Amino acid sequence: MDDAVSRYVRELMDPYSPYYSNGLLNSEGMTLLKVIARSVLALNPSLKARFAKARRLRDYEHVSSLMADVAETLGSG
Repeated sequence: MDDAVSRYVRELMDPYSPYYSNGLLNSEGMTLLKVIARSVLALNPSLKARFAKARRLRDYEHVSSLMADVAETLGSG
């Protein structure tokens, strides 16, 4: 997996990153989520529904929970 994707995952796990505005992903954060999804779903398509929910809700709770699972997947991959 790309080092950039791992760095993006860590960024989205930080509630104080510049990719959140008022607890929701902003447009730059949504772009990062899209890049992460493209890489991760190629290897683990079972996360597709979770990415869709994170895109729809955009809140820190759902995004960070998904990113924690993605980080675990990246670590084992």
